[in-house]
Amino acid sequence: MKAHKWIIVLVAYDDAMIETRVIKERLAVDEDEQLAALLRGGELVSVSEFDDEAHAEACRREVEKSTLR
Repeated sequence: MKAHKWIIVLVAYDDAMIETRVIKERLAVDEDEQLAALLRGGELVSVSEFDDEAHAEACRREVEKSTLR
């Protein structure tokens, strides 16, 4: 039984003073991914059902490369 999952969130604002970034966050399996992303000030990009931080970081970097060119 899995206890955690990872979400990838794009945090971007129209304000140039706030840096756009892609973050990863570990959540309990029963937590709402959309709500968690919203509470972090961003948009949900991806959910990884694997509780593996190295895999989550690789996904985060890929999203960062494709969105922050």
